[in-house]
Amino acid sequence: MKNSPPQSTDHSASGESATPLRPLLIGTAGHIDHGKTTLVYRLTGTNTDRLPEEKSRGISIDLGFAHFDVGSFRFGIVDVPGHERFIRQMVAGAANIDIAILVVAGDDGVMPQTREHLDILQLLGVQQGVIVITRCDLIDAEMRELVAEELKELVESTFLESAPIIPVSGLTGEGIEELKQALCQVAAGIPDRSALPVFRMPIDRVFTLAGRGTIVTGSVLSGSVSSGDEVELLPEQRLVRVRGVQHHGQSVEQADAHRRAAINLAAIAVSEIHRGCELATPGVFTPTPRVLAEIECLSTSKRPLRHRQVLTLHAGTTAVTVRLRLKEPLLLPGEKACADLRLKEPLVLAWGQRFILRSSASETVGGGRIVDGLPGRRRVRDLERRCSGAGDLKPEIRIGSLLEQQPSISNSDAVQRLGLSLAEASELLHSMTIGKSANVVHDKSSGHWISTNWLRRLEKSLLRLIAEEVQRQSPRRLLPRSVAVSLCRNFEGVIHIPLAIDALLKSGELIQRGDSIGIADLQVVLTKRQREVLDLLLQTIAANERTPPTHRELYTATDRLSPNDIELLLKLCREDGTLVAVSPDLSYTPAGLEILRTDLRTLFQTKPAVTLAEIRDTLHMTRKHVVPLAEFWDAQKITIRNGDLRIAGSEL
Repeated sequence: MKNSPPQSTDHSASGESATPLRPLLIGTAGHIDHGKTTLVYRLTGTNTDRLPEEKSRGISIDLGFAHFDVGSFRFGIVDVPGHERFIRQMVAGAANIDIAILVVAGDDGVMPQTREHLDILQLLGVQQGVIVITRCDLIDAEMRELVAEELKELVESTFLESAPIIPVSGLTGEGIEELKQALCQVAAGIPDRSALPVFRMPIDRVFTLAGRGTIVTGSVLSGSVSSGDEVELLPEQRLVRVRGVQHHGQSVEQADAHRRAAINLAAIAVSEIHRGCELATPGVFTPTPRVLAEIECLSTSKRPLRHRQVLTLHAGTTAVTVRLRLKEPLLLPGEKACADLRLKEPLVLAWGQRFILRSSASETVGGGRIVDGLPGRRRVRDLERRCSGAGDLKPEIRIGSLLEQQPSISNSDAVQRLGLSLAEASELLHSMTIGKSANVVHDKSSGHWISTNWLRRLEKSLLRLIAEEVQRQSPRRLLPRSVAVSLCRNFEGVIHIPLAIDALLKSGELIQRGDSIGIADLQVVLTKRQREVLDLLLQTIAANERTPPTHRELYTATDRLSPNDIELLLKLCREDGTLVAVSPDLSYTPAGLEILRTDLRTLFQTKPAVTLAEIRDTLHMTRKHVVPLAEFWDAQKITIRNGDLRIAGSEL
């Protein structure tokens, strides 16, 4: 790097350009000492080897970052180490790139890490790239052709199959301008990715500056972050405040997707953050010890993947030990399957996120993408069914598949489990509630969306449990609503029981009396003795319409049943409306109450306000009856109490 690099057009040197430059991220890949860092220096003028050990040894150990502007693009470039010991750093750098530059030294040709890095780029879902042959000043034209042919053979059937191959020289600068133009051409063909509005940024560096405090850097995956924002540190689930934001060394108001960002955090020490943490919009993502994924075993892998095998999962900037759970004992090289991944420690993984799997022998053996970031407890034998729809690119199919596995979808499911924004999910789910083919219901009380199939299952289970409980408490016909809800306390989707009750009341399958509910067509079967006693009780109450006996008095009216059994019969009459509960110990027939109500109405026609004694004398009853009766009328708004007086209520 003796010669000065050509100067790139830097629109940020004098402020923002008139037309905002489109941000895209480039990642280098290739074998150790193949000239990746020198190439970055030639493109950007920045030496990304910042560590003393990197400078002394002449190799990259950690990630390096730089940028340059060409045409209408602002390219952020991530320089990754090529040594096999630093694959974690390489994966961290390549996790969110738009364009890959596969670097191969002309005097070495394709090497082991060339192949491994290409495999990693494939597994991470990178779709665009350029191939660069470095040190072309050290080889003749014939050797260039041989290396190019070797590279064409290497990238056959990969995303780089049609990529341009450009010879360059870090010493002379040959090919650098051609490379820039090739990058612009590739960039022009990259469609704008629909970014989620939620902010998410995996952290790849943590350091401190005097007078500023803790600073973290990373590539913004989605959303945006601004100075003053409150963000969540994951997986620690700790809220922190953003003091300032920088983009390529310049303070900016906001950093958004596809941009490198340095974020100054308030009130948190460097020791409390590490590479592998991430910042995100608060309350959206949940760390999980388990995910579902579509995985593949590399065709070049020396061994198959095994059920219950322990591997290292690399995702974003983090790495975690994971146990692989497969439906079959083996996954052979070149094969794909669904897998249940059990993580050693909770991690934030979302739908569609790519990852790498490496063995204990430090070999890249496979990778895949997340299809459910919060799967809960499910059986391994159901893997194929659970993953088939969850991995589909059409959001309506993903939603349908998820609602087959669980009762409902919450707002947070939209991002982490479906890869949708809250607005997108709400709009799509709302469309599924309309028309004859509607298969989703919005539960406004919980804010969740529940499938009609699950709702009907809850309804059937509720009807069965109510019938069983009423039969157990025979001869009861109704249950307090709270008791009915508690019967389903162990059900998945128990939060939707109130919705199920309301639906059953609307359809007429349930009936309601006050705060109690029961099955509409349920027939109560009484024994011969119970029927005889019930007839006697009703005759006794009807014979004294104005002053019926209390329940305690009714207990002594017959010795054919116990007081508890008599109380159950009286409750049954109350539930059926045969009797009306004036107080816990006093019941009237509806006809008897209507007679007294007529007499009360006549009394108020003569006096606008009356005392309890006047009501007692007019209705020809004792205090034992008039006190609970007056309190009952107050509750029913038939009368209104005003001190010691009562006036006519709205329901009189």
